[in-house]
Amino acid sequence: MDGPPTLVASHLADVSPLADILTEKSLSPQLLAASTSKGYLSHLATLPLTELVQEPVSLQTQSHHLTSSLTSFTHTSYPTFISLHKTTTALASSIESLSSSLNDLLETSLPSLEESTGAWKSRTEAVLRERNKARVVLEQHEKIRDLLDIPILIDTCVRNGYFGEALSLASHVTTLANRPDDKHKDRPPPPVILTSVLSEVQHSIMQMHSSLLSTLYDPSRKLPALWKAVNFLRKMDAFGSNPSLLRLGSLPHLKPIRSSSQDSPTRGRCPEPSSEEQLALAFLIGRESCLKTILETSRRDIQRLAKEEKELDEREKEDLARYLKKYIDSWREGVYDIITQYATIFLERSSTHPETPTNTDDEDFSRLHTLLRTYATRALSTHLFSIIRPSLPLLALSRLPSLLTQLTYCSTAFARLGLDFQFTLTAGGGLFSTAILSIIKRDFDSASEKWIQRIRKARGSTVKPGSRMSAYSPRPAAGPAELPSKWLVLPSLATSPPVPPSSTKRGSGSNGPPHIPPQILASYPPLAELTNAVLGVLNGLRLLVPRHPGTGVYELLRMLDEIILTHGSSALVEYLNLVMASLKDEDEEKVKVKEREERVVGAAGRVFFDVFVVFVRRALVEGVYGLELDGVGAKGKGGEDLGWVGKREEFERLVIDLGGDESEEDEEDEDEDEDEDGDGDGEE
Repeated sequence: MDGPPTLVASHLADVSPLADILTEKSLSPQLLAASTSKGYLSHLATLPLTELVQEPVSLQTQSHHLTSSLTSFTHTSYPTFISLHKTTTALASSIESLSSSLNDLLETSLPSLEESTGAWKSRTEAVLRERNKARVVLEQHEKIRDLLDIPILIDTCVRNGYFGEALSLASHVTTLANRPDDKHKDRPPPPVILTSVLSEVQHSIMQMHSSLLSTLYDPSRKLPALWKAVNFLRKMDAFGSNPSLLRLGSLPHLKPIRSSSQDSPTRGRCPEPSSEEQLALAFLIGRESCLKTILETSRRDIQRLAKEEKELDEREKEDLARYLKKYIDSWREGVYDIITQYATIFLERSSTHPETPTNTDDEDFSRLHTLLRTYATRALSTHLFSIIRPSLPLLALSRLPSLLTQLTYCSTAFARLGLDFQFTLTAGGGLFSTAILSIIKRDFDSASEKWIQRIRKARGSTVKPGSRMSAYSPRPAAGPAELPSKWLVLPSLATSPPVPPSSTKRGSGSNGPPHIPPQILASYPPLAELTNAVLGVLNGLRLLVPRHPGTGVYELLRMLDEIILTHGSSALVEYLNLVMASLKDEDEEKVKVKEREERVVGAAGRVFFDVFVVFVRRALVEGVYGLELDGVGAKGKGGEDLGWVGKREEFERLVIDLGGDESEEDEEDEDEDEDEDGDGDGEE
């Protein structure tokens, strides 16, 4: 591109008026005031009109060309610009830093150097003193090294179980610290290095103390290891008034912290336990922790089944019995080991104490015995009874004999140690007595519920049998869903149902064995099922009869009368009343059906009251307990009539309402039986 246009002298003598005019209209008047701007205006004044018109285009072209050249230049040379900028910045910073350093040198360093030079003599004297100390240390190097090795040796002995050697080294350090040859009261404190060694030794001895105590908490440790640990704890006087072997309180600069209770008066307080008693208590606490660890798995399994809200099935009952056996064995082994170990370590010390015992020794020995008895009682109540008491009622009755035998053997073994708890197991109100009553009540309830459910199904009613007759008032004429001949007796015997002989009516006598049910019950399947359920309970009870047969028989007889006989007879009589009420309005065409149902009703009631009731009561009293049952015992414990006796009388009135010779015969039997009952009551 050509250079800038050559300026030609303007024909105008002065262009200042033009500059003033443009300055007034311009946004940048300072640019127009420059000398270059005035020369350009003079050049414009010399241009002809055509060139003057083309001047803006020429200026724009030149502007684009300059912009492109500048952009290309900055693109190709930008590293040079950046380097130049950095160099300039660094140079300025270096100059500033140099200036600051020169100022510091002149204002600070040179005066400090002058002061240090002036104090050179005093500083050299201090260094010389330190060198003299180092020379003395070097001369005593062997002794100091031996002293500094003592904490390491004690720690090694503690870690490897050489507790005797560790105590000997600790005693040696204590002797060095106390310096018995120094009798001055205001003696100076021991050297700092000796105090440091004492602190490390004290720390190692405390670790030894903790290690010995942890031995008591180790389930795998047996009597020899426990004996060793307790003996070393005795030597350390771990639970004395000034525990640990190191008596740091004897040093004037190390004062033991005394509790406020030691300074308070002792009037009215119990004597503090001796160190031996506290050591025995620590032993029992440690072994108690081991016992809990051993029993935890079985305890968790037992509690998981014992907390089930629903009734356990046979598989779960079998598992619970197995867990209880395992738990009892673990408890017996654990507690037996603890008691024997305690007695060997703390109560058999005649060889180590051959001298004549004093009153204090006798008192301590008595306290140790008391502590053992207290722990044995606690272990029995906390770890055994608290687990088996809620678990036994959940088992089947057939599972209890083996557990009772196991606990009896366990009690016999502990009796040699003075912990005989057999009476707690089988006495009245004991663990097994309570569990037996609970299980029998549950089984009786189950058998009674099945019998009542069957009767309820025959009634076609959703209301529990045994409630008031008014509960059935909404359907008085509907009749039962099933007639007695359809379910209460075998179909082949429905037309002529078997009845008990007159000699067995009203329980006047039964010559059959108390453990074999009468054959007539097989003709009535529901009654046979109920009989089998009751006999199943009594068969399981036969193996658990207590030592004194009379114990518990009245309670079990009351359960049998209330749950099985009273509730069962109530449901049966209400059903029979409903059947007879539904047959009263039958027409003559169904006379045969009515007569058949009346025979079944009469026979079923007779069999229930005269055979079933008498047999199950004899099976309990005579078959299980071997006692003699005089009559049926129509009176309760307080002299009140039993519930099933009233239902029997209600059934007798129902039979009388049937009419005929049978009713007259029954009335005569009733009169005879009342006389017999009166005689029986008189004998009682």
